[in-house]
Amino acid sequence: MTPPLMQTTATHVGLVGCGNWGRHILRDLKSLGVSVSVVATSPESIERARSGGAVATAAGIYELPVDLDGYVVASPTSLHIHHLEALLGRGKPIFVEKPLSNDVARVHALPDSARDLAFTMQKWRYHPGVAEMARMARSGEFGPLKGIRTKRLDWGTSHHDVDPVWTLLPHDLAITLHIAGRLPPVASARPDPLGPRGCGVIASLADETLSVAIEVSAAHPRKQRSIIAAFERATVELADGWDSALHIRTGNDLLTRDVGNELPLLAELSAFIEHLRGGPPPLTALDEELHILDSIAGIRALAGLDPLGENPAPPVFCG
Repeated sequence: MTPPLMQTTATHVGLVGCGNWGRHILRDLKSLGVSVSVVATSPESIERARSGGAVATAAGIYELPVDLDGYVVASPTSLHIHHLEALLGRGKPIFVEKPLSNDVARVHALPDSARDLAFTMQKWRYHPGVAEMARMARSGEFGPLKGIRTKRLDWGTSHHDVDPVWTLLPHDLAITLHIAGRLPPVASARPDPLGPRGCGVIASLADETLSVAIEVSAAHPRKQRSIIAAFERATVELADGWDSALHIRTGNDLLTRDVGNELPLLAELSAFIEHLRGGPPPLTALDEELHILDSIAGIRALAGLDPLGENPAPPVFCG
């Protein structure tokens, strides 16, 4: 369950972006008792912010109040780094939607202050099924972790400024990091054969004790999400992101283990707000995110994909 938030004075957060995903962030922040000022510029995003309960809207970051407790960045991927750099000088924690940026070199060049202030919203690390797989790996319940296989397949994408590899692959690398506690070196990568270049990738990571296979695609005829962790004495699957149970195969026995249905977005936002109120930091600080971004860069290079993965005519940010 999400830990109870520390009781203190009212928390006021700045939300940068109120698009199709930002409106869900606004909803969950409001449910946590947070006051939210929203950067929203298009008529549609301004209406979403106002109808969602924002206490104020602003046309840009520099119009936000200076005394906010923290910030959540939910703008398009290509703008994440711009907004993070603009907010760092305020000295308050910043929760940025994944990936932190599609410009890995620019993330490496962030000032040292970002290591204490910048966190990435890798929501799958808060999924109860992924958390239980990670517990199994740490406890040795079924012996050492041997392998991980993930599939994240869909038809089309709602992101139009960068290619689907940049929006899909971070999830599975974050899941691997959370379960295994590390990301093995990239071993191989090739572009998805089902659609245009950049629509997906098939990759493997491996070291002496762990092999990882990842497949992501935005050219698959139907949606599919699957996470499988292979241990010495059991193979464990989360068959869908909405599943509330794990399937555990031990020999000829197939068991299920209930993990609950806590929503990852609400859980990660709860962790961030708790941090603003004096609690521990949320998952995926800058050093961990850089590990994920460096792996993406290696996979893209081996697959022959453009590093930035920008679409030819990215949309103007409209909140």
